[in-house]
Amino acid sequence: MQKKKIKSVTSRKSPLKKRNSNKSFTVVGIGGSAGGLEAFTKFIENLSPSLGMAYIFIPHLSPDFKSMIPEILENKTSMKIFQVKNKMKILQNNVYVIPPGNYMNLVNGVFKLIPRIKRNGIFYSIDYFFSSLASSYQTKAIGIILSGTATDGTLGLKAIKANGGITFAQDETAKYEGMPKSAINAGYVDFVLPPEKIAAELASIRKHPFSKGQTPNVLLADDTGVLKQIEELLLQKKRIDFSHYKKSTIHRRIMRRMLLNSCKNLKEYSKYLKKNENELELLYQDLLIHVTSFFRDPLMLKVLTRKVFPAIIKNKKPGDIIRVWIPGCATGEEAYSLAICLMEYLSIKSVHNLSVQIFPTDLNEVSIEKARAGIFSSNELNNMSPKRLKHFFIKNGAGYQIVKSIRDICVFATHNLLRDPPFSQMDIISCQNVLIYLEPNAQSRILQSFHYGLKPHGFLLLGKSETTGNSSDLFSVFDKGHNIYNKKNTDHPVPVNFQVESYSNPNSGIISKLKTPVKHYADSDIDREINKILLSKFVPACVVVNNYLEIIQFRGSTSKFLNPSAGRASLNLLKMVTDDIAYDLGQLISKAKKEGRAQKKDGLQILSNGGLQHVNIVVQPFNMPSNQKHYLIVFNEAGEDYNLKTSNSITPAKQNENITDKKIIALEKRIIESRDQVKILTEEFEGAREELQSSNEEILSSNEELQSINEELETSKEELQSSNEELTTTNEELQNRNIELRESRDFSQAMVETIHESLIVLNLDFRVVKANRTFYKTFHLKQSETEGNLFYEIGNSMWNIPELKKKFKALLPKHPHSASFELEHSFQSIGHKILVWNVYQLNLKDANRSMILLAIDDITEHKLFQLQLKESEEKFRTITPNAFDIITILESSGKILYQSPALETNLGYKPKERIGKNILTDSITHPEDKHLIESFFNEILKSTEKPINAEFRLQHKNGSYKIIEARGINQLNDPRVQGLIITYRDVTLQRVQDKQKDEFISIASHELKTPVATIKAYTEILMNYFQRNNDPKAKEYLSKLESQIDKITSLIHELLDVTMITEGRIEFKKENYEINKLITEVSGDMQSTTKKHNLILKLGKETILHGDRNRTGQVLTNLLSNAIKYSPDHNKIIIKTFVSKKEIKIGIIDYGIGIEKIMREKIFERFIRITSNDINTYPGIGLGLFIAHEMVERQGGRIWVEDNKERGSKFYFTLPIN
Repeated sequence: MQKKKIKSVTSRKSPLKKRNSNKSFTVVGIGGSAGGLEAFTKFIENLSPSLGMAYIFIPHLSPDFKSMIPEILENKTSMKIFQVKNKMKILQNNVYVIPPGNYMNLVNGVFKLIPRIKRNGIFYSIDYFFSSLASSYQTKAIGIILSGTATDGTLGLKAIKANGGITFAQDETAKYEGMPKSAINAGYVDFVLPPEKIAAELASIRKHPFSKGQTPNVLLADDTGVLKQIEELLLQKKRIDFSHYKKSTIHRRIMRRMLLNSCKNLKEYSKYLKKNENELELLYQDLLIHVTSFFRDPLMLKVLTRKVFPAIIKNKKPGDIIRVWIPGCATGEEAYSLAICLMEYLSIKSVHNLSVQIFPTDLNEVSIEKARAGIFSSNELNNMSPKRLKHFFIKNGAGYQIVKSIRDICVFATHNLLRDPPFSQMDIISCQNVLIYLEPNAQSRILQSFHYGLKPHGFLLLGKSETTGNSSDLFSVFDKGHNIYNKKNTDHPVPVNFQVESYSNPNSGIISKLKTPVKHYADSDIDREINKILLSKFVPACVVVNNYLEIIQFRGSTSKFLNPSAGRASLNLLKMVTDDIAYDLGQLISKAKKEGRAQKKDGLQILSNGGLQHVNIVVQPFNMPSNQKHYLIVFNEAGEDYNLKTSNSITPAKQNENITDKKIIALEKRIIESRDQVKILTEEFEGAREELQSSNEEILSSNEELQSINEELETSKEELQSSNEELTTTNEELQNRNIELRESRDFSQAMVETIHESLIVLNLDFRVVKANRTFYKTFHLKQSETEGNLFYEIGNSMWNIPELKKKFKALLPKHPHSASFELEHSFQSIGHKILVWNVYQLNLKDANRSMILLAIDDITEHKLFQLQLKESEEKFRTITPNAFDIITILESSGKILYQSPALETNLGYKPKERIGKNILTDSITHPEDKHLIESFFNEILKSTEKPINAEFRLQHKNGSYKIIEARGINQLNDPRVQGLIITYRDVTLQRVQDKQKDEFISIASHELKTPVATIKAYTEILMNYFQRNNDPKAKEYLSKLESQIDKITSLIHELLDVTMITEGRIEFKKENYEINKLITEVSGDMQSTTKKHNLILKLGKETILHGDRNRTGQVLTNLLSNAIKYSPDHNKIIIKTFVSKKEIKIGIIDYGIGIEKIMREKIFERFIRITSNDINTYPGIGLGLFIAHEMVERQGGRIWVEDNKERGSKFYFTLPIN
């Protein structure tokens, strides 16, 4: 015997009252075995870390190895991973892992660890924890079963589901399907999904109102009408009136079904329920779900053995029957447990002259069918001692079956406590954890029926949370600690109403809506009394038997025909029927089985009250819904009319013959009928009996041996299976750890190989273990001549430096972990070097494996750079005081690090006044120019190559504003500067002069326009005059004069445009125009000005632009004019267009003198001209391209020039479409 017993994995039912009303978040239990760690990793990787739930992982772990699961999982999620410690509190959004060698439960939000003990070779740690989780968290419990072998977790999911929680199992993706498949086949799983989708479904569940923290009673408070409709639907379809059940139970189970079907409110679920019969069945099963186990309450069973059984046997006579009724038996574990205890007690006390009849009943037909079969899985028997397992069970496939001797005394039947009459003459009624689900009125009626069903001083067993309540006058307390009561003998009859009145709305008309009446009983007391009289006085005696001839039900008075036989209790019909009719009844049943129809035999005689009585027997076969064959056996006493057509009839003897003659005639007829058949049967039997007897002896002997061997093998198999699961889990951990170690090793090796410093590893004898590539490259060494050799000897003893040895000798004993020093030395192979040595001694448990790590950094260049930098600084400090421009150095934040002395000359401030200021928030910046400085600063940060220019105003110390031309460059990556360098130049006077110049140009242009126009007019008059007089010489001179006047006019227009552009007064008149038409017009005009050049058009598709048509024409005229002007020796000029989705590109390609690369960047600036050796070869003042550039950009385009590879130039500009 073990000193400490594991608490029962499950309890049959849970009290309705909330044990933990303070549970504010959902707790998810996850069980897994072989393959479970991999599945859990996928689950947690896909799980949102902020669902507000807590997650507890229960794998099968070997107690002999430390678990590495927390370390494996910590990189898979952002949630914290904990290995549970005793009395640790649970918190939401955390992951907890059971430690090896322990069972674990969770009560009031606190973990409790219990050292693991062995039951039948298997450890059911998942069932154990899930049972605790279900009891403590009820509707806020979720259970998940992942990959694993065997069946652990099945009963745990059953407990969670019974308490209103949600259950999951992994689908076919499970590497080992044993555990999930067991739970699925048992019907305890709500969702079958892969791990990733289980994580997603949890997120969906979290959003449902059921998960928001409110109780079902609160959430469904306003839907009482809809709830009654659901109750009436269950009554109509299932003949069960749930209006007597406590509302909290009903509400909790309905809310669970709503969540599983994603119904947002009760009305939506009610509609779904009416349309889906399968959902109605699932709800019905949820409402009736029972959680039970063998020997659930061992202390109560001990009290039964010590006190109750002796009290019952004390008043029994030889041949009496011990009768036990167990309502709400579920799948039979409690009934079989009580039967085993009772039979053990009778055997110990050597009581062999009493029979036992146990009547376990339940509403749920599915549960009753399983109970009758008596087959249970190994984890359902985890509380069974090996001795009992061997004595009372036989191996049956993957499970065990109760031995036939126990099954024979347990007669299971469906029975409704609220509607059906009770069993009577009972010694014990055990009804545990059934009343707690019912309303007080129903409890009182059921307790009255129990009082009626018990013998005087019979025993009533109730659950721990149940009492006799208002019916305490009917029962006295026998054992208060275990809720055992005695029936009281009352002075007046106890009123018994076997059908509890419905709480449903009397106006609902539900009874009238039912297609058939509810069972056999009417509602009124008169009807009930009439039924009782008819049953007792006029209905013939009959029994119902199953296919094995075991009696299921009795009707009427059967005492004349049936009597218990001596010896072991049995409900077999042929053992209980009187000898007078046993043979004939057996014949009738055999014939009915063979032909499948009713059989009848009349005129059989039995002894009754000292005389003979005629009896007619009818055997009527019928099928139950489960397709099992049953038989109704009817005993009609002579004189009763039972009109049933039969295939066989025997005429009774004449009534006026005396009793003796009647008996003789009847016996002679029976002898004649049976003689031949007996003779044949006897011969066959004798022949087979000898063969069977011989074979049977051999089979029995072999069977005993095989059964013993099989039991030993099964035990060994289960132990090996359990150990194998643990080893598989441990192996998974090791594989994961090995992967992580390989990754860490590869990562470390990659780091070692890629770091800039030279790294070399020595053992304590100063032999080289390993070195990185940088070491070999820096010091010109090879791996083959380095590793394994003494450090001081490698590279022709290049490290045999006395100063280095001295440093090592001084540092290593005093600084056992790390130290550094600098060493300067001239090497033969690599020259003079300055090296920084970082020394780290790594001490391992195995001293022989301890190592010395040397990191060598060559800082020779760095030292040289520092020297150069110092020299540069000295030059800089010499130059900057004499510079006219203000030199400024900024941090990347805009903070001023340095400003040259020119600051005081230009702006009146001393440099020390400005150091630390930030130019982005500087008070000396003109308020209207702050955005210019921000843009200027950001452009410098973005650019790492070319300088950035800007112009803005800064306030002089005297209060006036100066116009500053700034030029900045990004030198943050230059180790010598590590900042932004900006030069400020005061251009205030220059800008004043520019303004005056522009004003002069503007005035001069306007003043020149009138005289030029007058000159042109007189020229035209003279031209007309000389044409009339036909003076060709004068005509030539006047043409030249007109050409020069046109050039002056063009120049004046250009000067006016420049002035307007500079002053920001240029205007654009936008309109829609077709660009190809404009190009054709301009090129035609330009073609008329030159006879030498040929303008070739290569235009794309017609395109409508929105802009200033005249300004665009001005750009085209300027570019074509330049192309003609700068192509004196070539006659071809090409105009191309390229149309895209967003813009049109126009190209002017000439084959003239071309443009040097250095000039291409400046060509669009003012007063820039393309010249040859003779400055006057190509006339112009350099404003045309500047004006073209402004015209294009101000319309949202861009203009540039490219080199023509053949010769000449390619000018392109773009304009936006729409």
